[in-house]
Amino acid sequence: MTPAVPPVPEPSRGLWRREVITAPGFRDETTRVLWLQTETWYADIRVPIDRPGPQGEGFGAYADAELITLARIQGFAGQLAVDGDTFFWRRDLDVQPASGDRDEARCSQDGEVLVEDGLHADYQEIWRREAASRSPQAAYRLEGADREGLLVIGGEHLIEFVARPGAAPVGPSLAVLVEAELAAGRRAAAEALLGTRIRYARRSEGGAWITRLSSMPWLEGRAMLPAGAEPAEITPDGGGRWRRLDVLEEAAT
Repeated sequence: MTPAVPPVPEPSRGLWRREVITAPGFRDETTRVLWLQTETWYADIRVPIDRPGPQGEGFGAYADAELITLARIQGFAGQLAVDGDTFFWRRDLDVQPASGDRDEARCSQDGEVLVEDGLHADYQEIWRREAASRSPQAAYRLEGADREGLLVIGGEHLIEFVARPGAAPVGPSLAVLVEAELAAGRRAAAEALLGTRIRYARRSEGGAWITRLSSMPWLEGRAMLPAGAEPAEITPDGGGRWRRLDVLEEAAT
């Protein structure tokens, strides 16, 4: 598989943590937002501060109102194209229904701080890069499964994005769709809409990868991979296996 975009400049790679987003009449410093960028592939997770915490072993442990709150989590993954100071995030995978808006911004960087100014919406995000996230880097695609997935690694950091099976949902937002299913008494359908799993993990001092933030809160604090294991050893939901993208790309050239 040949990359669709040229490599992202090395200084812009790594794990970026958002410090603040501002827009006319709006400011948010509490949503937990992480964006992990490799040579071309990226993944992103955005968790509101009021999201319910870990409990139980699945969505069944959460009340209806909590499911609607969980549906407000955002996240997407794909490739980033950079042209000078213009960044375009191609959303191959998205936990939310597609909006049709082009995710494009003008970005400036000063060392470990990156400022993103929207081109098609009036907003500004300020990002700070996390330590130990620039090298080594790798990206994996989920193959042979009943769903799509992308996994990216930067240094001691990892984000896994495994989409829900089936077609992408269509609607104004995932929260609206989940609320409608609950109102109709279709709890199982509401839970299925929440089936996209996003996990941010960091390697511990002992070498294990521990989930620190997820679209599925009960996974937080748990080991995603034991010490010494490779990401390709993760057992994906729905079968399949993880294949390293840069290896596939080299074979195609």
